Amino acid sequence: MIQIKGTKRTNKLYANIFLSLTICIIVTMVSLSLILYMNFEKITLSNIYASEKNSLSQSSYSAKAMMTSATNYAVQIYSDPQFDKLLYYEEPTPNDINYSLTRLNTYLNMNYFFYSIYIYNKNANTFYTLPDTATSVYQKELFYDKEAIQLINEFKDYKRLTPIPRKIPVQVFGQEGNFANVYTFMFYDLPGMSSNLDNVIMLNISEKWMKDTIRNLDINGQGSTFIVDEKGTLVTSTDKHPFMTNLSNESYMKKAINAKDNSGYMVQEVDGVKSLVIYSKYEPSNWIFLRVLPYDQIMNQINSMKFNVLLVCLIILIIGLAVSRSLSRSLYKPIESMLSNLNLLAKEKRDNQFKLKQNYLSKLVHNLGEEKTHDIEGKLHEYNIQFTANSEFMILLISIDRYQDFINKFNYKDRSLLKYAVMNIATECLQGTAVSECVEMDERNITVILNGQLKPLLADRSKLDGVLKEIQKAAMQHLQLSLSISVSEAGDSLAILHELYEEAQQMMEKKFISGYGSILYSNPENTLSGNPFLYPSIQEKSLIEVIKLGKAEEAKQIIADMSEALDNPSYLVYNMFFSQLAYTLCTTAMAMEKSSGSSFNYDFHSFIFQLHQQETLQDTIAQFSEMIDAIAIGVRERKSSKHDHLIVTIDEIIQQDFSHPELSLYKIAETIDMSPAYLGRIFKKMTMKSIPDYLNEYRMERAKEMLTGTNLSIEDISQKTGYNNSTYFYKVFKKYNGITPNEYRQNAPSEE
Repeated sequence: MIQIKGTKRTNKLYANIFLSLTICIIVTMVSLSLILYMNFEKITLSNIYASEKNSLSQSSYSAKAMMTSATNYAVQIYSDPQFDKLLYYEEPTPNDINYSLTRLNTYLNMNYFFYSIYIYNKNANTFYTLPDTATSVYQKELFYDKEAIQLINEFKDYKRLTPIPRKIPVQVFGQEGNFANVYTFMFYDLPGMSSNLDNVIMLNISEKWMKDTIRNLDINGQGSTFIVDEKGTLVTSTDKHPFMTNLSNESYMKKAINAKDNSGYMVQEVDGVKSLVIYSKYEPSNWIFLRVLPYDQIMNQINSMKFNVLLVCLIILIIGLAVSRSLSRSLYKPIESMLSNLNLLAKEKRDNQFKLKQNYLSKLVHNLGEEKTHDIEGKLHEYNIQFTANSEFMILLISIDRYQDFINKFNYKDRSLLKYAVMNIATECLQGTAVSECVEMDERNITVILNGQLKPLLADRSKLDGVLKEIQKAAMQHLQLSLSISVSEAGDSLAILHELYEEAQQMMEKKFISGYGSILYSNPENTLSGNPFLYPSIQEKSLIEVIKLGKAEEAKQIIADMSEALDNPSYLVYNMFFSQLAYTLCTTAMAMEKSSGSSFNYDFHSFIFQLHQQETLQDTIAQFSEMIDAIAIGVRERKSSKHDHLIVTIDEIIQQDFSHPELSLYKIAETIDMSPAYLGRIFKKMTMKSIPDYLNEYRMERAKEMLTGTNLSIEDISQKTGYNNSTYFYKVFKKYNGITPNEYRQNAPSEE
């Protein structure tokens, strides 16, 4: 003990000496820093401007790329003869319209930044739109986008194929009254000296795409980047200002608009914060790109000199802290062990209480039994369940969509945590609506018991609909989980909870038809037809003949027609139909394999098991389509060089088109006319690699050749190897090579 106290006194003496020296050094370095600060401030601002100007140039390049792409696709659509009937015919037939809209949907899906496409035909006085809303065809006077009509009427006020920022009404069910932020490009061809438009192609590009592009280019994440037009109106929203806000009265905006130079910088107040404002003008669209950096953050770069000076002091302090920390840890270990044990006991108690509560809620739902009212109230109080036993009750059944993918992606512990999170979300959203308790009845579903005045909620479902959609939205946003919800009728007491639970389970079966993300209500008036189920045997014979000929698309269409022709297609009817169809197709396929002596590379024995795991009609038909593709390929392979020829074809496509950004598994599958899932499985079986990995490896080899054999910039190399986003190119290159492109180029000569 004496030695320790002596050591403490010695350490205190040394600490005082070091403290005195540290103070002298700090005062000296701080004085020097203040003198240097004023001289380096201007230089630092100039350097930051030069660096950030390059980021703005990349953003303007994205705007140019957007305009170029919009121009190309507008001209391509206008020149496509398949749209002549929509553009010129006064009364195109429904078949012509459907065919043309299907073709137009292909253009829409080819570009993720397209929000929607309008085609206006003056002769028909009609708008044709995609994506579909309630309808894709509107008379001009009934068209929901009134501003689009105004643009056409006043087309001379706008340059052709230049972006027009505006808000358009959203026509998606459940989002009525909302608006989407877009840039509209108009393409038209005035015949002769005419001053009237006969037809117009209008491409609406999502403002979100431009915001995401700017965000991806912002590597360090400091400050904000946004775009305004020549009038000072925002064409990209910011955290503080919505889309189309006019900022022309702001001092910095006036200077940027009136500046004679195409780029420059200034120090101004922005939203009450002193900031460095960097601007760059892009004349083709009359847009001004601005980047605002908080001045205090910029000055941190200058202040780094101060931190360097203080580093010596920090090193001395760190040594002392390290010794102190070591001693404290040795003393703290007994206390830490005791606290750990106490925390463990507390956690076990909470977990046990939660399990007991879950078990009791499950018992209430399954069967109340002979339990007396007094005992029930006692249990409710014991588990802090705020139910009123004789009031109204209702069951919500929350089902996790794509459950098979869910269990494949997460282990049991993670699944339990995610379902617990869903319970918390449901409880939070239902606060103020009714008393609620959640219980996990089985692996797939979460049961929510509601208690209170519930019949008014079912009479006017708008409030309950809003709460349920809020639950779905929160689960998707925070957990990336899609949920379907079924709602029972309201019951008068706890005694009928089991009946309400069974009713909710029956309603959940309708998800098979309604699809993922459904909200399903009980409808007592909806009665089943008395007609017995009749299996379409005649169509089945035609289907088998088509499959034997290897005509995949025709076979898929027959299955779609058979399912659509079912009388009163309930879940039970669909289940009987698809089970019988699966048995027939599997036995037919296995007979074909046996007769030919070759395999279709498809597991027909497990098909029916996988079929019963499908949750929606769309997924079920997709599984049949995958099997039909496998059979059709097998039929074709008997007449060709089988899989080897397929691998050679894929390799040739990649070697020829690797520089195209749109080249992917889906594009290759479309070129070869095969299902992407089946094509990917065959390729991986033959090469032990997936097609995306093989494509990335090939692109990386070409990139390395360009890095060592040319003087092209990294940006140019990323473009030439099929990567539009240079940041993503950096990530992929480092993933496959372990170093960045710049490091590879620098190390290449020494490696040789």
